[in-house]
Amino acid sequence: MNNVRAFLTGRKRSFLTHIRAELDRLGSPEPHSQFLPLHLKPRGTPGDSWVQVPKPPVTYEILDDFIHRVTPIQTVEMTMLDFGFASIQDVERERTNLFGHLLGAIIGDFGKGLRSSTKFPSMRLSLVLSTNKPNSLRFGTFATFCANVSLGLGMHRMNNLPISSTRYGKSECFAWNSPTSPLLAWIFYDCLGLKTGETTTYNPVRMKWLLKAPPEFCAHFIQGLAESDGWPDPGADVAKVVSSPNTKLFKAILENLGCPSRVDHQKVELLVCNSEEAFRLPFFNPRIHSNLYEDLEILAHARRYPERRRLPQQTIGLIREIANNSETINEVCLQLARTTGYKVSGHTVKKYARS
Repeated sequence: MNNVRAFLTGRKRSFLTHIRAELDRLGSPEPHSQFLPLHLKPRGTPGDSWVQVPKPPVTYEILDDFIHRVTPIQTVEMTMLDFGFASIQDVERERTNLFGHLLGAIIGDFGKGLRSSTKFPSMRLSLVLSTNKPNSLRFGTFATFCANVSLGLGMHRMNNLPISSTRYGKSECFAWNSPTSPLLAWIFYDCLGLKTGETTTYNPVRMKWLLKAPPEFCAHFIQGLAESDGWPDPGADVAKVVSSPNTKLFKAILENLGCPSRVDHQKVELLVCNSEEAFRLPFFNPRIHSNLYEDLEILAHARRYPERRRLPQQTIGLIREIANNSETINEVCLQLARTTGYKVSGHTVKKYARS
């Protein structure tokens, strides 16, 4: 009876009446665009904030225009400065590139909870990263910064998740969540080109538009991927990133950026880049300046000993000393490059460490 009275007095409206009123308020969208609510209330009713998104096919130019129409979440000055932005104007100029980083991270580490709805399909982003990894907190904070600055989503950090037997890693985890939003479903369907029932783990994205995007945007996209699923390999003097099921696309993007790569076929496919060329890109985001970035910088700047000559006796002794306090050959190679400014292959390190 209370609901009947609310409808009769106009305090409550049916879904279609509400949508009609909102469209009258918003007016007609621009050509080749459509309105989407930024957030949904219970039962799928749109909130008051709407965004105008382009209809497919997506291009970089269309996305750049769209990003600069969205109202960003006001960034905290401390966070802005921590990532090397001197002013709000600097952040504003980088908004589209930050969206590129976010897209790469979405394909990588982000969880994507698609909520099917006959009214407005919507999605929620989540990010869960181990507290045992030194780059986790800065990567998660920067990814959240990208989402809030480029899309105005209001993504935020949650309480740490306790140790769980259902997760791969046996440690506490940092956690971030976004609100559920139709805008995120639009990114999934129109920007990534995925279909209902597909996932970024098993299905390749359809993002050929990236091949015509500016190099700076593509570099940020690669950095989002690499910070999620990449690492430097000191023993092989390379940087690697998980590329399947998108190996062909990611390899083409790297080629366009002047960073040739080869495919390493393991349980998943990896793209492998020379450390110097990877750092020149740069492969990892310098604003995050994680341990991944710092380790790759050490490898890229380290020199090599002359070929076909025995290593100096002092270096051999240092290899054995470092190996006694290291768990892996890669740790020895990295520490050697950090200490001496010279890089030695994992094969050579293994030979001397065990002798």
